[in-house]
Amino acid sequence: MAIIKVKEKPEKGQVRISIENSILEKINQYCEWAGVKKTDDFFEQAAEYILSKDKDWLSHISKPTSA
Repeated sequence: MAIIKVKEKPEKGQVRISIENSILEKINQYCEWAGVKKTDDFFEQAAEYILSKDKDWLSHISKPTSA
């Protein structure tokens, strides 16, 4: 039996965004500083962080939906 298992990559969607150049420059600088090779990874991890920390959002999604 193999010790290393192949990690399945999740299916990904595409998003096209426009942001201010000054923000994009800071994101690029941060990625370079942090060793993040793809800007996609920055946005994905930033979104995961926000979605996991926003208490109002977490409260909203935990409420049962009415049918």
